[in-house]
Amino acid sequence: MTIERFAGPILVIVAHPDDIEAHCAGTVARLIERGEQVRYVLVTSGNRGTDDRTITAEAIAVRREAEQLAAARIAGVEEVRFLGYDDSDLLFHAPRLREDLTAIIREERPRTIITHDPYPGNGSLDSCAIYPDHTTLGLMTFQAAYLCSPGPLFYPEQLQNGLDPHRVEMLYLIMSDRPDTFVEIESVWNTRMDALRQHKSQGRDRPEMETFFQRITSELGAKSGYQFAEGFRRLAPS
Repeated sequence: MTIERFAGPILVIVAHPDDIEAHCAGTVARLIERGEQVRYVLVTSGNRGTDDRTITAEAIAVRREAEQLAAARIAGVEEVRFLGYDDSDLLFHAPRLREDLTAIIREERPRTIITHDPYPGNGSLDSCAIYPDHTTLGLMTFQAAYLCSPGPLFYPEQLQNGLDPHRVEMLYLIMSDRPDTFVEIESVWNTRMDALRQHKSQGRDRPEMETFFQRITSELGAKSGYQFAEGFRRLAPS
């Protein structure tokens, strides 16, 4: 598959800082090289993502936001939005989250959204895929794109505030156990890894990370005839 199938503008909506860099930063870097507009939405700031008992949730959130901004700059993305939901609690805020995502889609008007797969599999190969924040966000993003954003009777107060209905053309889902779309990332491998290494609070700068992600992207590449690839599942919202 060629990168041209990702029609811009593109909105990347993920749960936590480092989700993008672990799964699709190579694709983002290639899209930026092609001249596409790519923007990030981070629903949480990963404010519980630490084993350090001496740090506060506020402090780790500040650190992880800074890491995400640095990683975005390396990939070439200039606009990053943090929604400030609590890490690991998205399931308990699904209605408000869906409304917020609908407003963002109507405002940003992307043709393509990259987000989590709400039905990634059973987690037997990658428990991260079935983490509740990931599946909840994937489902709420799909509902916002498929049902709410194009429908004028969903959140009509948004329309009164100038956010007109908008229909997204395609969702590309990360963390799926059955990807059907592969993007070659050998040409941007160093950029991808440089962006990932910014997430020092999550240990992504450790030397073994290079080997770990080479294995993952090589396995995806083997399915598509590339040396290194990132994989997605396509889901048309209409």
